[in-house]
Amino acid sequence: MNRAVDLVRQILDVERPLNVNPASVTVTGESTEVGIILMPHQDLGGYSLVLWIDDRRAALGWAGIADLARHEDIDLARWVSEVDASASDADSAIRAALAAELDRPIRVTIRKTRIRRRRQLWCAIESSNRWLESYAFDVQERDVVQRLPEREVEMTTLRGPSRPSIQRQPPVTEWRRWADAAYTTP
Repeated sequence: MNRAVDLVRQILDVERPLNVNPASVTVTGESTEVGIILMPHQDLGGYSLVLWIDDRRAALGWAGIADLARHEDIDLARWVSEVDASASDADSAIRAALAAELDRPIRVTIRKTRIRRRRQLWCAIESSNRWLESYAFDVQERDVVQRLPEREVEMTTLRGPSRPSIQRQPPVTEWRRWADAAYTTP
């Protein structure tokens, strides 16, 4: 686990992505052998880049994470890359994969549900020429910075500087009931 945290810290220190608040990066796990690090976009609720690392592999995926009491949201992640964690050059391959994911475009859209007509924010990343969508959160009036018409598409990345018009901070306080901070600022 310490190895994964160190790799994420190195990437954050070198790349300094504008849409990642280092204080919101969170570490959790499935067991003592599996480490999971969440790097949420600062404006997309719990929509996060997920690093899953164990003795055999390191995998990167994207997920809308609301709660860490159980890991269903992580299980629904859209996995986009995998590295053999036991390879001699695994650390550099993981760092390169993390850096590449900072530039992956995130498509942000709002939809109304069919029942009750609630507005929801959905995020998608492109992989293998397909947009892989994940639910992020229900949109409340307090989340609206400026009006975004339904079905209008906005693009952002973890690197930034673009930010969506609907903004909600990640639920870090809720996450920390079940997980720990992965990155502490000096």
